[in-house]
Amino acid sequence: MLNTSKLVLIALAICLCAIITVVTGKVFQPSEPGLVWTMVNVNTAVQGDAHLIQVKQGKTVLIDAGYPEIAQEQLIPFLQTNQIDHLDLVFVTHAHRDHYGGIEPILQAGINIKEVYFNLPDKKICDREIPWGCNYEEVLKYHQMLKAHQAKVKSAYPGQTFNLGNQATIRILYAFDGINTPVGTTDINDMSLIIRLDHAQHKYLFTGDLNRAIGDYLAKNSQELAADVLDVPHHGTEGVAPNEFFEQVGAKYALVPSPQGLWCSDRSSRIRNWFQAHDTPVLVNGFSGHIRVEDYGNRLEISAQKNHNRAICS
Repeated sequence: MLNTSKLVLIALAICLCAIITVVTGKVFQPSEPGLVWTMVNVNTAVQGDAHLIQVKQGKTVLIDAGYPEIAQEQLIPFLQTNQIDHLDLVFVTHAHRDHYGGIEPILQAGINIKEVYFNLPDKKICDREIPWGCNYEEVLKYHQMLKAHQAKVKSAYPGQTFNLGNQATIRILYAFDGINTPVGTTDINDMSLIIRLDHAQHKYLFTGDLNRAIGDYLAKNSQELAADVLDVPHHGTEGVAPNEFFEQVGAKYALVPSPQGLWCSDRSSRIRNWFQAHDTPVLVNGFSGHIRVEDYGNRLEISAQKNHNRAICS
């Protein structure tokens, strides 16, 4: 049984906590993020995309996987260090090797992939980009490889929604096939899935290699682009979506999957200048290494693997 003096101390402590809350306006802050998005650095030599999304007591998701060689050096060690032994969902935004190639080393590392959303491109459009971008036979090989490892390979289409748990959802906003589009025939980049991740109060937009043609159409016609954090399309380089697209998104933070040299080249000057003019904080894999976004529901914390976490081109 508590004596009188202990009861008085407990009562005083409760009152003090209440006074602090009233005076400061501060409320309890969760000690662990409900969602973590890591833009894994698969941009050490050439460009690539790999985004790991971990939901507390929910699903583990990967959007794109980088080139196979760089994924072997960067993505696989990152997954293993973080004890990722399975991926509930994998989304391949489009059929370029710097976005799907890392799937092979993931499977070779024994990491189980449950479901993959990987749209087959039109063969004619795809094979125009041999050898630098798309190769239809190789894409088919990856589909077969995934199925051989018991992964369910499915098609993505607009309106699909995925419940990740803990107030987190993924929604496919757009998924053009390169032929039946509002702007006519496009390249592979403009077949990129446009994916929105929602968690509590925050929105995140993943854009693959969205280019000018579809990017311009979306800027003029979409009401669903607004996001707090943007995965900048096409590695932040031309012919990326127009400035009007960035205006529609209105992101508070921009994360760029690009190596230093590409981001600081003339090909990226328009995008660099736009974010600078709008005072938007920009983090780039080539400068920052792995970039981590922690979502606590009512606030975001963004950190970088390397100390120089702001992309400054001399």
